Amino acid sequence: MILHDSALSPFSRKCRIMIKAKDLDVKIVQVGKDGDNGYAAGDNPLGKVPCLEREGSLVSLFDSPVICEYLDGLKDPWLPASGEGRWKAYRAHRIGDGLAEAVYNRRYEVVRDEKLHWPDIITRHDKAIENTVNYLDSISGYLPTKWSFGSIAIVCALDYADFRADHINWRKIAPKLANWHAELKELPEWVATNPY
Repeated sequence: MILHDSALSPFSRKCRIMIKAKDLDVKIVQVGKDGDNGYAAGDNPLGKVPCLEREGSLVSLFDSPVICEYLDGLKDPWLPASGEGRWKAYRAHRIGDGLAEAVYNRRYEVVRDEKLHWPDIITRHDKAIENTVNYLDSISGYLPTKWSFGSIAIVCALDYADFRADHINWRKIAPKLANWHAELKELPEWVATNPY
């Protein structure tokens, strides 16, 4: 298998953490630098990363939740097969992805020419980031202190917020969440995949 990846993408990083944590045999190939015309290779009409090419299959997988679920099913699944635990794991994963999307969308709004900035949209993304961080702080006591289907998405989103939305200073507004994050960043997979 080949994972088409971008080192800075929080969505790709989730897959890399899972690959390392589960010791899966996946080749990781970086796409071009930001601004290049380098879309992910493979059978992905969206041209986005991550994209997982599977040996012996004509169907590449995208996007990151689909890839994570596929990789998870290969060895010692983290995602429960059914029941409430499954929905809680999906919900946590989606909260992480939503946070990463808000950071990503804000970033690309503010790097455009200043004449093209849309202040209401920038404020909307900032508010989404703050609301999500506050919410995660309120439930931090229930978040697992090891890798799980949900925790990989949340950790990667928080790290991306450090990189692309440091003006929010999420650790200051969410100290319990910061303590939770500090435990996971000691894990070897976090260290090995941290591009920031």
